[in-house]
This record gives sequence, C-alpha cells and structure tokens, in this order.
Amino acid sequence: MSTKQNMIDAYISMVEDRIDDGFEGSLLTFMFKDLKGSEDARKAQMEKEVQRIYALLLTRFFKRPTNMDIGEMPFFIGCVDWPVHKKVKKAIGGIANNDGMHVGGIYMIPPKNRTATNLEDVVDRAMDPIMRTGKLTNIHVKPIRDTPRKAAGYVFKSLDRLRIGSEEILILPRHHSEMNKKGA
Repeated sequence: MSTKQNMIDAYISMVEDRIDDGFEGSLLTFMFKDLKGSEDARKAQMEKEVQRIYALLLTRFFKRPTNMDIGEMPFFIGCVDWPVHKKVKKAIGGIANNDGMHVGGIYMIPPKNRTATNLEDVVDRAMDPIMRTGKLTNIHVKPIRDTPRKAAGYVFKSLDRLRIGSEEILILPRHHSEMNKKGA
C-alpha cells in the first residue's frame, strides 16, 4: 500500500474513531466569493476563514474552550477541493468562483457539550456572524448518518488525486500554544 493511501486511511481512522466515541459528524462545504491573489493566496484566505468559523462555532458548544483539553473539543479535518466533473452537472452557488476551489471538511461535535442541537441548526442560527466577513457565498452542512468512511474519503479526494499535499490538510483544534486570541 502506498504512503499516500496509508495517510488517507489514517485520516479516515481519526474520523471513525471519534464517531465510535460518540462524536456527531457533519460534512461541511465552504463556498467562497471570488478571492484575490494567486492560488496559494486564495487557499490561505480560505483556511483563515475556516479557522474563524471553527472558533465561532466552538463558543456555541462550550463556554470556556481555552480551559478545555483539546481532546474534548469539536474536531475539524478538511482541505481545499475542486469540483469533480460528472455527467450530470448541478448548479452550485459559487462553483465558478476561484476556479471552483472551495473547502470541504468534517466537523465532529463531542457528545458532552452545552447544546442539544445538531451542527446544522447551530450553523443556521449563527449565519449572520458566519457570513460577516463577506468572503463566503454559502456553507453547506450535511450530517453523516451511516458512512463516515465514505464521507471522509470524499473530503480527501484532492489528496488522493495528488492535487494537494498532506501539509495542506487543516486539522482543528490546534494545540493551545499554536492558537492566538483571534482563533487562528
């Protein structure tokens, strides 16, 4: 088995292990308005925006996240992605922006948190602050019901197709010492 496939399998195992531990998983797709700059500059802007949204959602689930063990926090793993050409094409808002580049990921909420609602409802209620920067056109949330392996494999298809490298996988939360007060 290739090193690339071992890495993808390890990421998929991270997702499956947390779901087995009672985390609620959701597939997220972040669609962006046209961003300025090179592809690397646009990727950096997208990553920063996803980190901001992670931090915003974190406070919806926990009152004092800086006092928590990282293993008890919601877990996000994702990366930039591009649309896959299919026989039947759907119109997705913002797909033409940034040459189709967007961010896909899996957000997993631990079983012990301060709200009984799912991520879809939390994102709907927090839509104003989520959209505040004006960089997003849409954020789509789809609960993972039966196939965490398939959902995780879908998120990492850009890595599997060698469109990105492993260093471009975004895993949150980061160690407390790596995070600043602005949620980066």
